[in-house]
Amino acid sequence: MNSFKFKKAVQALNYFAKLEGGEINYMKAGKLVYLSDRAHLRTYGRTITNDKYVAMKNGSVPSGTKDIILKSQWFTSDIIDYSNQFLSEPKNFKISSVGDVDEKVFSKTDFKILNDIYKYYGDKDQYSLSYYSHHFPEWMKFRKELEADPGRSFPISLEDFFKDGLKDEPFSQSEELLELSKQEFQHSL
Repeated sequence: MNSFKFKKAVQALNYFAKLEGGEINYMKAGKLVYLSDRAHLRTYGRTITNDKYVAMKNGSVPSGTKDIILKSQWFTSDIIDYSNQFLSEPKNFKISSVGDVDEKVFSKTDFKILNDIYKYYGDKDQYSLSYYSHHFPEWMKFRKELEADPGRSFPISLEDFFKDGLKDEPFSQSEELLELSKQEFQHSL
């Protein structure tokens, strides 16, 4: 599988911050990236960021994107330097845009899905999005374990994104489209 597309993750966070007026709660931003990756995979057979996901007490979390938000020292200096050109240090659970969005990193389908996700979920706060993310099978699979020990995390298989959860507009693909997207995804592995 391809590696994490950190530039796309940074620019998706930056884009959502811009849409929020320049700053965004970082849990909300992470949930919007998650929903975007989930919708893009189900529609086009690949995620936008190629991030790895874990189930945590507040829902599904894009690991690399979370590390970008928190300015993790796990990253190499080129990733940190790139992120610093566009996103502030987290403060009071928020990140701010500090540079124009570089839309060139996105494909047309990436940008379409980012816009669709914000259109449907941009008016929700981080807690609503966290609760919402608990209704998808990739998180439900670990519900009991997370309720018993909220400090744990569990790796999510992207295959589980193809399982139906809520049938809101961004996730209401036909069975035929889902199968084609799944085949495209499996072919890329």
